[in-house]
Amino acid sequence: MAVAGPNGTHIVSFKSALAENFDITDMEELRFMLGILITCDCEKRLIYLSQSAYIHQILNHFGMRDAIPVSIPLAVKHNLSTSQSPTSEAEKCAYKGYSDGIHYLFLVGSLLFTTQTCPDIQFAVSLVAQFGGNPGVAHLEAAKRILRYLKGTVDFRLVLGKRQNGDFDLVGWTDSNWGQDPDDRCSVSGFVFDVAGGYISWSSKKQSTVATSSVEAEYVASATATKEAIWL
Repeated sequence: MAVAGPNGTHIVSFKSALAENFDITDMEELRFMLGILITCDCEKRLIYLSQSAYIHQILNHFGMRDAIPVSIPLAVKHNLSTSQSPTSEAEKCAYKGYSDGIHYLFLVGSLLFTTQTCPDIQFAVSLVAQFGGNPGVAHLEAAKRILRYLKGTVDFRLVLGKRQNGDFDLVGWTDSNWGQDPDDRCSVSGFVFDVAGGYISWSSKKQSTVATSSVEAEYVASATATKEAIWL
C-alpha cells in the first residue's frame, strides 16, 4: 500500500497508527509498484512512471532485443482480419515456422500489461488481441512490430504533474474510426483524459453495434468518453 499526502508529519502519524494494529513494513519512498518504476521530482512536483525494465525483459524473451525500432506501432498495411488466420495445414505450418516458438497470447498479454504506462500502443494492442484464437502470420507480424516500436520508445515515461499555470482542469479527447473492421464493420471508440498535464485514463475499444454513419460512430465514442469523465 502506498501512502501519499501534502503533510509529511501526518503521513508519519498515519503509518505509526497502522503499525500499532498491524504488522507492516515501511519501505520508505515508493520506487516500484507492479513492475512500474516510480520517480518523483519534488522540486518540479512531477511523478514519472516507467516500464523500461519490463519492456527490456519482454524484448529479450521474444527474441527482439536486436530488432530495428520503428516510429509507429502499427503499419498502414496491417488491416488485420480473420481472413488472414490459417485455415489449412500448410498455412498452420507456415505460421508455426514464422512464430519460431513465440506464444501469441503470451505476447499479447505482455503488451496489454505495458499499456499501463504506454497509451500510445493501446489501439494497436487492442487490434492484435482480437485474433488470439487463431493468429496468422500477419497478426504476429503486427504484434512484433509493436515490440519494435517499444524498443525505440523504451525510455519514454508517463508524466503526472502540475502545469506551470496551476490549471487542474480535467480535459478529455475522444475520436472514432468508422467501420474500419473488415470482418464486422464495427467502429472503434477511443478517448484519453488529462489532469494537470498528466494522462490519467485512456481507452481504445471496439463498439458493440455497427454504426450506420460516421456521426453515429462519433456519438457512441463521445457517450463512452462522457461516462468515463463522470466516473473520474
